[in-house]
Formats: sequence, structure tokens, C-alpha cells
Amino acid sequence: MITIKDVARKAGVSISTVSHVINGTKHVNEDTAAKVRKAIDELNYKTNVFAKNLKSQRTRRIGVVVLDMCGLFFPYVTRKIFDIAAENGYGITFYDTNGNFDQEKSAIHDLVENCVDGIILSSVVPMEQKEVYAQKLHSLLNLGPKTVPLVMLERDFTPYGFDSIITNTYVGALNAMQHLIDSGCRHIAHISFPRNQEGRFRAYCDVLKNNHLPVDMNYVERGDLSHISGYQCMKKLFAKNIPIDGVFAVNDQTALGVMRAIMEAGLRIPEDIKVIGFDNVFICGNLQPPLSSVHLNKEELGSKSIRLLLSRIHKEGPDKTVKETLDSYLVVRNSTDPAAPMDHNW
Repeated sequence: MITIKDVARKAGVSISTVSHVINGTKHVNEDTAAKVRKAIDELNYKTNVFAKNLKSQRTRRIGVVVLDMCGLFFPYVTRKIFDIAAENGYGITFYDTNGNFDQEKSAIHDLVENCVDGIILSSVVPMEQKEVYAQKLHSLLNLGPKTVPLVMLERDFTPYGFDSIITNTYVGALNAMQHLIDSGCRHIAHISFPRNQEGRFRAYCDVLKNNHLPVDMNYVERGDLSHISGYQCMKKLFAKNIPIDGVFAVNDQTALGVMRAIMEAGLRIPEDIKVIGFDNVFICGNLQPPLSSVHLNKEELGSKSIRLLLSRIHKEGPDKTVKETLDSYLVVRNSTDPAAPMDHNW
């Protein structure tokens, strides 16, 4: 599809100049404007021109960018976003970045160029790049004739001027780790996000320190949130020939692969190795043994993010940047406690 970038490149001008010509938001030299109009005609650039000339400047479309639509977590979130958006007359354009930062940035560009009315973003930007990235996002979202509101999902960008709906993953991870230690574990492995600067990894380290246990990076493997990754990471841990009596997995899908690797090694869960996951998705109560996990309210996460975004689109939201933190809690099952009651609410 032809984009505003293509028009700017062909005309030899900036994207903002093309935008000013299309929308009449700023005077442009007639010779330059003629080049832009010629490029628009030759490239048959019509879709965006139509959208940007709507009197309301609205397309009734919202962009949702997440890091893993094939996992077990985000479908719950995005289904709620879709339902509430549809109830309010909005369509959704989904992007799955597969945890790739370059794909994420490309998705945001595409959504802005196609004049969406708002964006919900689950970003994978590294911690040390957050501030610079936020500045670039602000510039991009203000590029066209309207400012595109953006709500961050599961990352706190309120210091940089973006509304953020997050879950208290750090506290949930603290509880998970302390539960493993209270259950007798002293050699706990952690399979983390690709980037360790995340609440779950920090909690893993903090709980070990608070209980006077060493933080040994030999016990940490970086995964990609998939069950295959969990399986492979657990195999790597076994290959190190280090004692392991507990595993804290970054999510339930990772924990599924961990459990398979443990069973293939002829070890028992929880008698030999205790396993705990994160997210509390539906598979937890159906595994053998059922998986202990930290519960996150996925539907509420989706509901609050889309309702906040809609309030911004309709200019009904609060003046200040919003940060809302949802609670998490530990659900204990047989993968860490053989005496835990059966979970019938799967």
C-alpha cells in the first residue's frame, strides 16, 4: 500500500510537508505543493487523503500492537479490547510484533500513516531506551492533522506523558518466589524475558537476597515466552549439572515447556522440582500436576486500556496522565504443594 512516506520520497520533501499540503494546516510554497500533488496523483495515493479530509478527522479505527498474539495471555486482553471497541463503533487493526522492536516501530508508523484514532501499545523497548523512544513517539503521534492518543499496556510510561495500564507484576513475582522458598526450595532457577530488566527478574533477585541466598546467573536463562523456549531453557539448565529444586517461569506457557523437560528427565513435580508460572491462564488447572501461578486479570487489563483510550479520543479523559495499576495474586496448586486442593474453576 502506498503511504505518505512514498509520496514524500517521490516529491523530495518531508512527510510533514506532505501532511500540510493535504490538510492545509500550514502554508507551503506553491512550487513545492505542486510537486506533492503530482506525486499524489502519480502514486494514486487516495486512501489516506480521504481519511484525513473527513470533517471529523476520525476513521473509527484503533490500532492495537502486542508482542505475542500466538501466546496464551494476549488473546484474553485483545478480545476484551475488540468487544468494547465494537460496542462503541470502532474497528481494530492488530499488529503482532513477535517481540521484535523494529517491527513494533514499523507498526506504529503504519498506524499513524493510516490515520487511526488511537493506539494501544504493548512495547518491548529496552528499559534504557524508554525516554528517547517516548520522545520519538510523541513526535510521530503529532505528525498529522490530529494528535493520536496512545495508551501503554503493561509498561509504565507515565513519566514520559503516556497513559499506562499496568499490573503489579513485581509484587506477584515476590509472592511466587517467597512461596517457593517457604516450600523448601533453595536452588531456584528462573526463565526470564529476553531482557532481564523486568519486574519478575528483579523480584527473583530481591527475594533471594532477602532470604540470604546467592544470586547466581547460572540459574537464569532468557526465554521468549513460548513453551518451546521453556523446554529448551530447562534442558540448558540441566546440562549445567547444578542442583535445582525450584523453577520460577516468566509465564505459564514457558512453565509448560519446563514441566515437560523435567518429566523427560525422570524427575517428579513437585517432589524433586517445584514449578511456578505467571499469568494464571486456563491451562494451569488442566496440567498434571496443576500449575501454581500468579493471577493477572487479563480481561480487566483490556477493558481499562480501551475505555481509557476511548475517553482520550472523545476528549473526555482527565487532564493529567493516567497510571492505573491492577493487582495480582498467587494461586497455589499441586506443582508446588502436593496438598493443594483441586482447582475446579478452570
